[in-house]
Amino acid sequence: MSQGGVPIDAALAEAKAAHETGNLRKAARLYKRILNRDPQYAPALNFYGILASQRGDNVSAIKRIAQAIANDGGTLDYHINLAVVHEASGSDSDAFDCYVAALAIDPRNQDILGRLSSIAQSTGRYEDFVATLTGLCDAIPDYAEAFYLRGLSLNILRRLDEAADSLRKAISLAPGFTLGHANLASVLMDSGKPAEALAACNDCLLLDPAETFALATKSIVLAEQGNHEALRPLIDFETLLDTRMLEPPPGYDSISSFNVALRDAVLAHPTLRLDPNHRSCHFADQTDDLFLDDKEPFVAFEAMIRSAMQDYRRKLSRNAAHPFLANPLPKTALVSWATVMRSQGHQSAHIHPTSWLSGVYYVSVPDLVHRGDNAHKGWIEFGRPPEHYPITVEPDVTFLEPVEGKLILFPSYLYHRTVPYEDDAMRISIAFDFDTTLAS
Repeated sequence: MSQGGVPIDAALAEAKAAHETGNLRKAARLYKRILNRDPQYAPALNFYGILASQRGDNVSAIKRIAQAIANDGGTLDYHINLAVVHEASGSDSDAFDCYVAALAIDPRNQDILGRLSSIAQSTGRYEDFVATLTGLCDAIPDYAEAFYLRGLSLNILRRLDEAADSLRKAISLAPGFTLGHANLASVLMDSGKPAEALAACNDCLLLDPAETFALATKSIVLAEQGNHEALRPLIDFETLLDTRMLEPPPGYDSISSFNVALRDAVLAHPTLRLDPNHRSCHFADQTDDLFLDDKEPFVAFEAMIRSAMQDYRRKLSRNAAHPFLANPLPKTALVSWATVMRSQGHQSAHIHPTSWLSGVYYVSVPDLVHRGDNAHKGWIEFGRPPEHYPITVEPDVTFLEPVEGKLILFPSYLYHRTVPYEDDAMRISIAFDFDTTLAS
């Protein structure tokens, strides 16, 4: 087919070139010219839809890309592009359906699976996700990743026996899959099978002696079994928890003035929003990573954290008897986020499963938290597992008081939570992870 004497594929190439160089006005005219000649030409509809989205017109973008799919439903990119536009417009459930359609075209696409998993979480569509994954597992019986994600989703739906079976299948297909072993251990502990859970933990730790989730679950299992000798090194709070009061960095005359700068920067941070993760944090605002941009006072704070981490590692030294200390320092990327709590603000028991070392620094703490009769309200507690585990033995726990200027470092596998408090005064803390999955 020709477009005014020019083959339509050449006309499309000219439009795309203008589009890719940022000349959106010219590209729009050229796409429209092509579509005036052939309104059903799917490639032009797709790119014209992308251009509309770039201009902020997601309604037109969705209409055009959907028409491209109606005319040519077998092109993977069209489904992915439509999903991305739906996400940009806040229609996660519609995006989910688009990714499912894309997965039907390219079932082994790991990026699509990852997006589906994330959207299942944001929309709560785990039943639909399980159905999609079950279809994948039936069609591709050697698809370890599909069995693994199916097991995770079934666990969230509390279909624990099915979850364990799916995770076992994933492990049988990929025996070195550490996260498969770690999650199987958690599901088995959730099912009230501590002996089987311990075996799964040990299988995982043979592959990676420092795997965070497996160490966390093993500590719960050992406590439930009353195996205090094996448990003691894992939750040796006196050794593993490091608390220190920080000195002000250069340019600040006191730690109080530094905290004021941190407070103001946190409250003005463009990513600060209410309860963004809907998991461990409740009645609180949180930011995204504070270290993405090289801005003060976060640059100074990052340097202070890195120095404290080096001191922590030197203080503990290597100890072959301890799984956290026995391994060389892993490659990590430092990430940090702020939490702003008010009345009833708290964090439920959680770990940081993708990290090696974690910590928290206290910027602003309400007076109520420091009262001697407050039953640890607003304090951080270590050692108590999440409520969903069917434990029968009261765990060993320790409480640490938040103090403005105090830094706490701890292994990322230690379960910890914030005790709720009733006070309108702000409690501002900055948490951080030395994350092993983000390191280059």
